[in-house]
Amino acid sequence: MDSSRSERIEEFFRRLSAAPAASDHDEAMQQVSDILSRVEDEMTSIPFDPDFPVNDGRMYPPRSDSKRAVLGRAHVSRYRSKGHSTLIGDNGAIQIIDHASGDVVLDKPGADGEAIGQGARP
Repeated sequence: MDSSRSERIEEFFRRLSAAPAASDHDEAMQQVSDILSRVEDEMTSIPFDPDFPVNDGRMYPPRSDSKRAVLGRAHVSRYRSKGHSTLIGDNGAIQIIDHASGDVVLDKPGADGEAIGQGARP
């Protein structure tokens, strides 16, 4: 039986928080992608679809075509997905914001110890 979406996202946040800090944007994006894909593979029976359908029940990592600049923060990129915005800093920092509430649900500093910060809210 598949785990609920809330159980899976909680596990994703737990694993991402526990992973070593990333040192740059690409490493952070790879962590997000790898960890979310592993959680979905382990906790659901929904196969990965490279077309990233929005209604198959699986959570997918941010896609490069959803990348946007963050006003006034040249070192931060925002990736919008169905329920969250994932902000990635050039230093490997990761911040995830819930669209419904606007709350920061994960704020992970990069390897240099610096976090995205509140000024990056989309």
